[in-house]
Amino acid sequence: MSFPVYRWKEGAVSGPEKVLPVLPVVSVICGSPDSLAGVLPELCGYFGEVILRSRPFPFDMSTYYQPEMGTGLDRTWLCFAGLRDPSELSRWKLFCFSVEESRSGGSGRTVNLDPGYLDHGKLVLASFKPAPDKVYMGHGVWAHTCLRYRFGDFCGPDHSFPDFIDGRFNGFFKEVKSLYRRFLRDSSTQGT
Repeated sequence: MSFPVYRWKEGAVSGPEKVLPVLPVVSVICGSPDSLAGVLPELCGYFGEVILRSRPFPFDMSTYYQPEMGTGLDRTWLCFAGLRDPSELSRWKLFCFSVEESRSGGSGRTVNLDPGYLDHGKLVLASFKPAPDKVYMGHGVWAHTCLRYRFGDFCGPDHSFPDFIDGRFNGFFKEVKSLYRRFLRDSSTQGT
């Protein structure tokens, strides 16, 4: 699917505009490589090919998932090929929730999947938890800006999670941003 590239024009009257497409990503928090490998076929079946995968980052700044998933958790990022409409975010979250539930076997999750997207200025993740800084997207899903891009680097806003604020994911998301620019450039040269 290709999308036209739209640019803001000086002096233009405000009104609805078509939104630039985004690049989908999924955060996978789990305690074993087997748990990650187990969800990859379903994620790829839904989102498409993984074009960039991060190394596992220790999930060591929160104990939020320990009662359900145990200790020794890691977060791995997956970036999927192809540009998408950002309004699909709530559907992505509901799909990922169904994958989590199917893997739990009724005894608690073994994996946490948080889908999101990267655009020119931010990383947005979907959440089922409301907060003052999150925007409701429908279907019980909120959008949470976890990273912003400014002055040539990513930074975690004050309301973000500690592992976003400490910068550990910045290098990976610079690579994702480079891919995003390439996808946009390619889609604009295809005459759409």
